[in-house]
Amino acid sequence: MSDSLIDALGFARAGSFLQGQAPLGLFTRMLDGQLAQPDAQRESFVNWTLEGENTASGRYFLHVTAHAEPMLECQRCLRPFICNINVDNRVELVRTPAEQDSDDLDDDGIERIVGSKRFSVLGFVEDELILAMPYVPKHHECPSDNGIQADRSASSQEQETRRQSPFSVLEQLKKN
Repeated sequence: MSDSLIDALGFARAGSFLQGQAPLGLFTRMLDGQLAQPDAQRESFVNWTLEGENTASGRYFLHVTAHAEPMLECQRCLRPFICNINVDNRVELVRTPAEQDSDDLDDDGIERIVGSKRFSVLGFVEDELILAMPYVPKHHECPSDNGIQADRSASSQEQETRRQSPFSVLEQLKKN
């Protein structure tokens, strides 16, 4: 993946802003294990923004937004569908891995990551997209399949005709 590398802490300290787009096909870790993407889908763009922020108390944050539309397999009907994945997240940058697990900072539920001088923007966007992917992808409402429903109704009618009332069977025996 061609990538832009930034000094993450310097980016946040300066309150910088980046935005861009990259073809979905470049996000190979996100697509690993998913359906093979058609060419049109692989060439569709992932749009993203990244904004740095710092506070008076010396804390640094990155705010990331991203949107991607990979083709996933619905786990209810097993049909492919385009899944809209949206990311809108804010993470805190820390200087060392020890700070990452430190309880000294306010625990306000914000994820902490180590900011490096060679911070991969697209790698970070891809990480956030992977975290936002549905664990069980599915349609909001699966499309109906008239062919399957027609088969089901024909089958149930056949079962109804086969199933006879036990009294009518007894009546048949009595006549014979």
